[in-house]
Amino acid sequence: MLLLKEDFQMLLTGLISVFLCAVPAVAAEGAEGLFESSEVVLIPADYFDPAEYMVNPGDEIWLSFPGGVPFSGVSSAVSVVSVPVSLDGVLNIPAMPGIDTYGMSLQELQSTISDLFSYHYRGLRVSSGLARSASFQVPVTGQVGIPGIVTVNGLTRLTEAIEMAGGIACTGAASQILVVSLDGDSTVYNLNSFTTDGNLNANPLLRRDTRIHVPVAASTITIEGALSPEAGAGTVGTNRLVTEYIPGESAREALVRFGGIARTADLAECYVYRVYDDTIATQIPFSMQGAASPVLLQPGDRVVVPASPSFINVTGEVVLAAPVAYSPGMTVNYYIGMAGGFTTLARRGGVKLQLADGERYNAELTDVVLPGSTVEVPRVPVKFWEDYLVILTGLASIVIAYQSIFSN
Repeated sequence: MLLLKEDFQMLLTGLISVFLCAVPAVAAEGAEGLFESSEVVLIPADYFDPAEYMVNPGDEIWLSFPGGVPFSGVSSAVSVVSVPVSLDGVLNIPAMPGIDTYGMSLQELQSTISDLFSYHYRGLRVSSGLARSASFQVPVTGQVGIPGIVTVNGLTRLTEAIEMAGGIACTGAASQILVVSLDGDSTVYNLNSFTTDGNLNANPLLRRDTRIHVPVAASTITIEGALSPEAGAGTVGTNRLVTEYIPGESAREALVRFGGIARTADLAECYVYRVYDDTIATQIPFSMQGAASPVLLQPGDRVVVPASPSFINVTGEVVLAAPVAYSPGMTVNYYIGMAGGFTTLARRGGVKLQLADGERYNAELTDVVLPGSTVEVPRVPVKFWEDYLVILTGLASIVIAYQSIFSN
């Protein structure tokens, strides 16, 4: 049965009243000014999946009437209004039955709103979406940097909340993240599936009345050596990581999980250091090149990525202190030149050369550099009177310049 025009006008008047209440400061300027200047912040639909987003108390839902709302009584009709979800989870649209949103996804709510309007007012098509996501607090406990309560909203993902709490500690189990709801239901998420494969199902959007717990890893492994600068989680020292042991994971997969290796790494000389029965140690070689057979890790293994001898480190008083590609038979002077040459403070007669085995000695510029060596260029020691001489010279230059300007 179709409703009368007066009923339809009552509905629209109610909707406009809700909108007026949401922006009282603008409403005081008059209805016509309100309709011209009011704005609703709409969240793009492609930012998240409406089927994944769970509606929370405090969210705001926008309703849009294509072509504007008829019978609004103003020259510029309102086409979009925003309606809040109450703290008890009910969406109250004026002149419509309340919608209990508990456990409802945004997609389900959109479908329910569309069905309600189609049932009560034939021919009136209303679209809807998320205008604002309400903020709420979630406790994050266990093996994180700063356990405590973080403020999130319905568009915050699990990894973001954990990062707000300082990230997963080196002793934490990223594969066993526990999300517990208020009614006691718990779900375990493997964040490694998200970080390595981009699986969003392992990194869900959060909802109100949940808590996050990062348990202790049952076993750990160590990764060290020439690692990528992106490898940071679990850092306990320079180029050394302690991380969760994942059953069935290879050494190569573990390195990929933590950001990969540095460009100075020796891809063919990587190895796993393993101890048997607390007494017998062995090195198991593996390569990051080609499709070599994987070395499966065991609890307590140490994955080592040595620096490549194909690079010569040039440090100290050179223009660009950085690794230089190794060239057989080239001298100390060559590598200093490849690093931009000496700076003005370089002590050219005091260059040191450290070999790959740790031996260090005074080098001549004509000495041939072996693979894996480091060239060190020291700074010239400055005598105390030279500092004063530099200062006095500068002052004299200023005085001469001043006299030449004002004597004219």
